[in-house]
Amino acid sequence: MLNIFSLICLNSVLYSSSFFVAKLPEAYAFLSPIVDFMPVIPLLFFLLALEFEFDLTSKTKAAFKNRKEFFVIVLKINKK
Repeated sequence: MLNIFSLICLNSVLYSSSFFVAKLPEAYAFLSPIVDFMPVIPLLFFLLALEFEFDLTSKTKAAFKNRKEFFVIVLKINKK
């Protein structure tokens, strides 16, 4: 069983390098720039979520300068 698993892993490693140099069929060659950019899209969503979280955090800190006041309000919201 272990030998089969190792063969599968080795096989996928050998053929994964051809994945990066694969070309689109000629009919879809005009989409090549879009396809090249597609792997970056999840990273952009992650950065957008991170920026949104930082924005909310900064607004929350500005609204509640006193930490005790902030935690009292959070506890009241959580009790509902």
